[in-house]
Amino acid sequence: MNRYVPRQHLPWKSLDVTAPTGFATDMQLFRLALSPSSSCARTVESVTDYVTRVADPHRPSGPCGWDVAREIDYSEAARLSPTDVTMQCPLAVGTYIWLREIDKAAEKHLGTGVKHIQHAGSYSCRRQRGNGSGAWSEHAFANAFDVLGFELDNGQTVSVLSDWNGSPERRKFLRDVRRQACKIFQVTLSPDYNEAHKDHFHVDMGPRRSCR
Repeated sequence: MNRYVPRQHLPWKSLDVTAPTGFATDMQLFRLALSPSSSCARTVESVTDYVTRVADPHRPSGPCGWDVAREIDYSEAARLSPTDVTMQCPLAVGTYIWLREIDKAAEKHLGTGVKHIQHAGSYSCRRQRGNGSGAWSEHAFANAFDVLGFELDNGQTVSVLSDWNGSPERRKFLRDVRRQACKIFQVTLSPDYNEAHKDHFHVDMGPRRSCR
């Protein structure tokens, strides 16, 4: 008997950004990141409920900046606050998928959708360690995104800092948000990782793999 396996579970299939996350979503997205930038551009521009545009190249002194990136204006799943975030294209695609899954998780655990994603941005020309040492952060290339909390449709706010160990419903919601991120991005770091991440989720499309 033949059994149908959804494409999001098959690593050799191309990414379907409209499909739910699956066993192979992260691998499909990473393969898109290794493809020519035109492939990612076609993918993100095909999504009608996600408004992005090509960002101007930005190359200050040193290794920081980007040649090809997208500015995110709007997503029907949830708006970004502040708006106008610049990201590398594969990260922007992953963020679109994540926003949709975050909204689903809020409906499941909290009984309401998400209106705004409160974040600390994507681009910052800095190294990984706070003292300015270590390898360059993926933020230096607009290839990482930090999320602080969520404004719900009912007007309430869920904060990573305040609610990671908060009510059972909010705990479940935030851990589901992390679980979905781990299905999408190369790296997902949460308050369980270290003190520096006690107040936000960090996701990126760098070369290494981590879910903490």
